[in-house]
Amino acid sequence: MPRLWADTMDTHRRQVNDAILDATAELIAEHGPLSVAMSAIAERAGIGRATLYKYFPDVESILVAWHARDFAGHLARVEALSEAPDLSLDDVVTFVTAQRRHHPHGKGSDLLGTLAHTLADAHGAPGPAIEREIVTALAQLVRRLVELKQVRNDHDPEVLARWLLHAAHAPADLDDVAVAQLLVDSLAAKPPSR
Repeated sequence: MPRLWADTMDTHRRQVNDAILDATAELIAEHGPLSVAMSAIAERAGIGRATLYKYFPDVESILVAWHARDFAGHLARVEALSEAPDLSLDDVVTFVTAQRRHHPHGKGSDLLGTLAHTLADAHGAPGPAIEREIVTALAQLVRRLVELKQVRNDHDPEVLARWLLHAAHAPADLDDVAVAQLLVDSLAAKPPSR
């Protein structure tokens, strides 16, 4: 198969996959998770039901795929943040508090994210592998902040990365402002002693 054709087919498959995931998310937001049928997803995505079934066998598998795409987006945001030329501790604190709103146990979490996260766990999503990826990315972010003298250098960056990850999962009844202040207080580089 010529490369142009293969590239075009891969692009087309990604577009159809994204349309299916987006259509499912929209329908769940509009009608709730129990009323979403494969036929409605196919119609909303603008594809035939037979095409939909070539991609996914059921609504649950679509939600698991949505979770994987959502996770990849979060990971990409951490990596992009790490590469930002004007990176600051405040940027990281803002990112972590925003992530708290998307976590399934957060007070502002959305139904789709909660449902997808739960189904991904039930379907055996590789939790430890996913956590390892995010900790690695956060540790790189911490190393960069240490180089910029924004974050303390007296702890292993991986320990601080895990602290950031746990802060993103802090209980919903904790105020974002309090969590943000705790992050700043615990991570900020100490001023040189005189």
